Amino acid sequence: MAEQWRSLIDRRFAASQSLLLRYHKVLAVPGPAVDVTLADLEACSHGEGATTFALAGEGEREVIVCDESSRMFTGTYKALDACLSLALLRRAKVTRVVASSGGNLSAALAAYATRAGIEAFLFQPRRTLYKQRADHFGAGVHLIAVDLPEPEIKQIARSFAERFGMAHVPDVRWRMAASAVRAMFVLESAAALGRIDCLAQTVCAGFGPAGIYQCFAALRRAGLLRRSEVPRFLGFQQEANAPIVRAWQAGEPTLGREHVRPEPDRYLEPGLYNTDPSREYARLAALLREVGGEMLALSEEDVARHGGPLLARMQAAGFEFSRLPGSDEVVEKTGLLTGVGVLKAIAEGQVTPGERAMLMLTGGVRELAGSAPPSPALTIDASRTEADWLDELGRTFGLATRARARA
Repeated sequence: MAEQWRSLIDRRFAASQSLLLRYHKVLAVPGPAVDVTLADLEACSHGEGATTFALAGEGEREVIVCDESSRMFTGTYKALDACLSLALLRRAKVTRVVASSGGNLSAALAAYATRAGIEAFLFQPRRTLYKQRADHFGAGVHLIAVDLPEPEIKQIARSFAERFGMAHVPDVRWRMAASAVRAMFVLESAAALGRIDCLAQTVCAGFGPAGIYQCFAALRRAGLLRRSEVPRFLGFQQEANAPIVRAWQAGEPTLGREHVRPEPDRYLEPGLYNTDPSREYARLAALLREVGGEMLALSEEDVARHGGPLLARMQAAGFEFSRLPGSDEVVEKTGLLTGVGVLKAIAEGQVTPGERAMLMLTGGVRELAGSAPPSPALTIDASRTEADWLDELGRTFGLATRARARA
């Protein structure tokens, strides 16, 4: 029967308050299932909401914005990842965690770990510190800036976690599960509108859309969703770091070294910094083959052509992107790039007349005016070996002494 997925909605909670609370029942469905209770989520929730609004000015094509920024605690949909991760960590009585990210996940994990009383060690590129707020980084949260290429940032974070016996998060399964609630919001929004023909999102490694479509697949297996209710997917990457786009457009079943050609100095959004999502590509390519869709690269020229009109339409709809203090530059550009991608897709016929696209605005609101940037506890660079830096980290945080005391 149609719309059986509605049985998974907890109507005590509004979607604008928290997607995790409203759709917590989907987290028990085989596929996205994780061992977490509503009480666990309520203890960690601080606002993980979403709303929708129409973007005017596309004639026979309708664009609906899914705003996953304004109502998210730290301004991006990574609040979902952080809230679910911290709920699972508290349930498992974990007290210290390690993570690395381009910036948005660091901000979210910092804020949620602070409130959950869990000590966190967060490794982040030095070049993305400009978009952080100090008030997201409370007591017990240690920010480590790293002035190294992306693979080395991830490697030193994992080595640090292993050496000092800490949990490394977020688990890929948790990230996928966190986006299951996004899938439920898409379904509920589509039902209210009549239909959604395609979802559009800018991707880095693709965990978000993979989690959404994994949930759709799980609901179909459970007999709660029809194939006709599943929209196709439109994905975007910045041209200066577009390995998934290259592999997909070449028709390759796997992502190889020839597709990895990052140009960090040309990044439109430095937070989209994953250069080699080879393991994640297979998952994303499989869902594209299953549901249909396309991957497109976005260039500086695309932003020049479509950025202005997009900003004007968003403003007309009542949405304002946060800007850097004293500047017109948008702080978090991922959502902006998705909008540029949607307008490019329309111009190139990827969205046809009569269709309705949903623009997943995963970030865009983070007011920095009046907030000081956080000060990293340490800045790691190429001047020492990884082993030397691990020793320095141990001394900085007193971890070597603690390790010897427990031995």
